[in-house]
Amino acid sequence: MQIIRADKSDKKAILRFYRSQHYSARYLGHDQVYMIKQQQTIIAAAMVSQIQADSPVYFLHAVVVNSHYQKQGLASALLLEIDKAQQSLLCFAKISLAPLYQKIAMTHQPSKQIQQLPTHLQQRYYSYLIKQPALKVFARYI
Repeated sequence: MQIIRADKSDKKAILRFYRSQHYSARYLGHDQVYMIKQQQTIIAAAMVSQIQADSPVYFLHAVVVNSHYQKQGLASALLLEIDKAQQSLLCFAKISLAPLYQKIAMTHQPSKQIQQLPTHLQQRYYSYLIKQPALKVFARYI
């Protein structure tokens, strides 16, 4: 299966994919979406957003694989492709997903490091914690 970098014409199909997987994803600004299709159907996708144009850190989010295709390495393949294109990445995820993010040299950040994030990412993290208190920060800075 080939990983495709989406273009504007894919936007509606990508949002439909996320809805079909019961995942609330949205575009955040300066977005890039990587996806895997089987025939013409999206089966996996991940978003990378530069939320503020002057920020050197890209926010990795919405890494989702269709439930029928999980455990086949598709999320890892998406992350490895993203790894080739992005220098500095940050994401919020459950600690159980650490092995996935460690494949691209992202490490779990201790709580004291969160205070060093750009303000817009700190605010986003704390707002996510309200609904998902188990989220952790993973990052790779170059």
